[in-house]
Amino acid sequence: MSIRNDDGGDNRPMTGSFADHGIRDGRVLLAGAVRSLGTPPEETAVVDDLLLATVTAAFRESFAAATGERPPDDVEAAIDDAVAWTRTESDGERLHLRDRLLPEFYRRLDRFHDAYHGDGRPVVTA
Repeated sequence: MSIRNDDGGDNRPMTGSFADHGIRDGRVLLAGAVRSLGTPPEETAVVDDLLLATVTAAFRESFAAATGERPPDDVEAAIDDAVAWTRTESDGERLHLRDRLLPEFYRRLDRFHDAYHGDGRPVVTA
């Protein structure tokens, strides 16, 4: 299974803000979310509250599988904010789950989580 990076490359690590939780490569969270959703590679779906709830559960499950613990408060807050941002940006759109929705959700999740640790970078740029 391959999941695209920001630059479209498939095999380079996606560094992220979760290293302090033992997740050095964001592809771990993405791949876990894809497995949790069980979506076929060609699957698209309309972004709505039900889909976002399902994506949220998939990322929580992926985090728990990767770390052996439930997401702590900072990760939960980042998930909630990524959901809100995704809802605002994509509500009602039909998106490809593996190639677009999940990677975009992860980038937002990572940037919110990173912002909560005070590095001064913008929270979301895309």
